[in-house]
Amino acid sequence: MKKLILPVSLLLILSGCVNSDRYEFSGSSENWDVFYVVEILDRDRQQEKGTVKFTGDDDAPEVIEYRLQTTSGDSEGTGVMLTNGVGNIANGSCGGCAVVQEDEKVEVEITWDGQTEKLVLMNEN
Repeated sequence: MKKLILPVSLLLILSGCVNSDRYEFSGSSENWDVFYVVEILDRDRQQEKGTVKFTGDDDAPEVIEYRLQTTSGDSEGTGVMLTNGVGNIANGSCGGCAVVQEDEKVEVEITWDGQTEKLVLMNEN
């Protein structure tokens, strides 16, 4: 009986991980490509991460500010450093929160060097 406890426990733990949903949102503007990935871990728990890439004709900025808006909440950052025109945004998780929905439109605003652009991200799935 004791020999079954570990495999059964492991199976239950792993089966909980399989039920998560993953949404990949993306969008482009004149100067930016934005990718935002949300993994729904439970009905009120999620992990998120995002990437911005400068695609404009001018030199890429070194630092940006951003604001990411979903129906479940906002995320923002200042002083986000870019390396070779690429930076990370919205990295984090929440528990006991409203989670992003599959059909949601995610709005992103990026500010750099006195300029601002807004993008709408759509789920790629």
